[in-house]
Amino acid sequence: MKEKHNQKNIKLPKYSPIIILIIFIVMSAFLYNFKQYGFLQINNIDENISIFIDNNEKESDFNFKLRKGEHNIILSKEGYWPWAKDINIIKKENIEITPFFVPQNSSGVLIGENDSEYYKLLSLFNKNLISTEVFEKITNSVIKTQIKAIDFYKDRTDVVLVAVNEGVYALEINEQNINQIDNSINQNLQPIYKGNDPLFVKNDNNSLYILDNNNLMMVNY
Repeated sequence: MKEKHNQKNIKLPKYSPIIILIIFIVMSAFLYNFKQYGFLQINNIDENISIFIDNNEKESDFNFKLRKGEHNIILSKEGYWPWAKDINIIKKENIEITPFFVPQNSSGVLIGENDSEYYKLLSLFNKNLISTEVFEKITNSVIKTQIKAIDFYKDRTDVVLVAVNEGVYALEINEQNINQIDNSINQNLQPIYKGNDPLFVKNDNNSLYILDNNNLMMVNY
């Protein structure tokens, strides 16, 4: 004899048109709000760097979700010059920035005539110190007229080393994301050496030979 099982009909809850409308509005608002954001990726940072976005300090991270529009970014590291940039976030798009940090107090040593390498190093300054490849990347005509020596900064192509007037500086030229970064407002210019009339020759990615009023020195940066 077969056992009879009681079958119960499961009644699904009925939603009124008003509740359905509210759910639809909430979901639409959520999706719209999500589309109003883009992403900022910060390269070349470490745990010792403080990050400020629109004057608000953020947790040290490399990726941020930001509402579309203009934002001010400031990165600071103890003992180094601060780095700042104005960016324009475009919805659903990613923008990358790669800051650089120059020590506020560069170290160096004076190289005298008794040094076995003195005259060999001095001869390096007899050649043309203005690289055509690098010089063409400078768009500021005022800076161009003042350049006495120029080369790439470390292994970067978006930052250059320039000797102008009484100093040697690291100058940002922003090759990447040119449509999303405002170069005219805060193009980073950070001093490496201040003197009288310096010239430089790049030694490696961490040091320069600088000749200033017949004084030859190696300066770390």
